[in-house]
Amino acid sequence: MISVEAALEQILAQIQPLPIISLPLADALDYVLAEDIVARAPVPPFANSAMDGYALRSADTTGAREEAPARLRVIGTIPAGYMAEYELKPGTAMRIMTGAPVPPGADAVIQHELTRQPASDANSVEILTEVVPGNNIRAAGEDIQPGSRVLSTGSVLGPWELAVLASIGVASVQVYRRARVAVIATGDEVVEVGQPLQAGQIYNSNSYTIAAAVTRAGGIAHVLGIAHDVTGDLREKLSMAREDDLIITTGGVSVGDFDLVKDLLAEQGKIEFWRINMRPGKPVAFGHIGMTPLLGLPGNPVSAAVTFELLGRPALRKMMGHRYLQRQVVPVTMLEDITDRSMRRHYVRAKVEFRDGRFWARTTGPQGSHIMTSMLGANALLIVPEGGTIIHAGDEVQAIMLEWPEK
Repeated sequence: MISVEAALEQILAQIQPLPIISLPLADALDYVLAEDIVARAPVPPFANSAMDGYALRSADTTGAREEAPARLRVIGTIPAGYMAEYELKPGTAMRIMTGAPVPPGADAVIQHELTRQPASDANSVEILTEVVPGNNIRAAGEDIQPGSRVLSTGSVLGPWELAVLASIGVASVQVYRRARVAVIATGDEVVEVGQPLQAGQIYNSNSYTIAAAVTRAGGIAHVLGIAHDVTGDLREKLSMAREDDLIITTGGVSVGDFDLVKDLLAEQGKIEFWRINMRPGKPVAFGHIGMTPLLGLPGNPVSAAVTFELLGRPALRKMMGHRYLQRQVVPVTMLEDITDRSMRRHYVRAKVEFRDGRFWARTTGPQGSHIMTSMLGANALLIVPEGGTIIHAGDEVQAIMLEWPEK
């Protein structure tokens, strides 16, 4: 058996990023950027008002106060999207809307609330306080300067990244293609959801687990159904996956007479390994069918879910250009004992919470590889070291965070 680290290292060494494609900005959410983006123009492109109010010369407000306001003549209005037609002269002001360009000659904007309309003169405004130069003015290039790198290769394009790209006029981006992943369940005992169960049969939960996990990781799941325990059936499913970027099977990688995945790997391609020193999930196979990498996960549902998190998800993220392949690991303090001894490294499903400045953890209950409910409510995998380690309440262990707890 090899270690989890060695298994992941072997997988990642043989996984390459997928081809780069061009996408319209509107279609690029959650893709990974494959180019550096450099701004060609400033943002904002011109000095503009941060408030509805009046553009003016700050020198004209010297000494202004509510009981002795400065009175200025209003010579025009500047809506957003329009330029002033003439320069502001001493003793004058212009009404201005938020986002409108600051007129030539003005060096400040005073918000409407700090002004007063004289009852006797509709064409004037009273300024109730002194205004400093630059007040309420957004300078050209204050956010982004021309020639600056806005985003780097490897950035994930979320809503704010798309907003910044749009602000500099980028209409399309170069991104890494999403991975298309064939998902195949194996075993005569496995029956598709919706069909009646016969004696000795179980429903195919693994395809739903892995397809959903692939989708959440950013891939595209190509679910091919169930391959029964005959070589021809599995060969047919594998031939349907030829155009996919990765094949993930569940079941068929142990030591039984009907565990066919590793046999077909050896026959049609290459098998790198098929046992890992971990619990749950010892029987994991990795290799190639032709040129397509194949990750064979165990058939037990929790084993399939955990091994996908540790091995499948990082492989997918490398394919799709991510810089950070693995989930973050944090120290947590146990609220209870973990007395289930294992000579293999044990990944215990747990609920982690944050309080009093620390992360605290308790298990989700029984940890058998067949107990799917142990994944419900789990937001972390606790790493119990190999060698039969027992963890006591109050001990600190490392936790792989599947989701971050609410504070």
